Amino acid sequence: MQKNKDISLAKELLKGSLICTAVFTVTALLFSFIILKTNMDRNNYFAFLVFTAVISGIIGGFSAVRKKRENGLAHGLLSSALPSILLLAVMSIAFNGFSSFELIPAGLCLCGGAVGGIAAVNIKKQKKIKRKTK
Repeated sequence: MQKNKDISLAKELLKGSLICTAVFTVTALLFSFIILKTNMDRNNYFAFLVFTAVISGIIGGFSAVRKKRENGLAHGLLSSALPSILLLAVMSIAFNGFSSFELIPAGLCLCGGAVGGIAAVNIKKQKKIKRKTK
């Protein structure tokens, strides 16, 4: 019984990580395309990167914890850990080395995952409370 529960949890966390990575990739490409086509200053890319990291973390954390009713913080953080590591790796390659500058979007992606996980748990609990009161 416990083994099935662990496998189910691992599947949900992997699904959340994949969704977070996909959302981040698509939105980063979209923002890059917009910056290139509108001739905006490339310094604005960092702001778009931070926004994309937070939004993708929230979506990934929410989707990982959506079916669970507990541990939203931990599961949300775990679901956004893999995309954060990938983000650090890609930024290290893109900027020719690692710097503390790269920790900001990765950390905010983790925070977004935690917020998404907490929100998913609380939304489930609110729905449950409303059903009991009717």
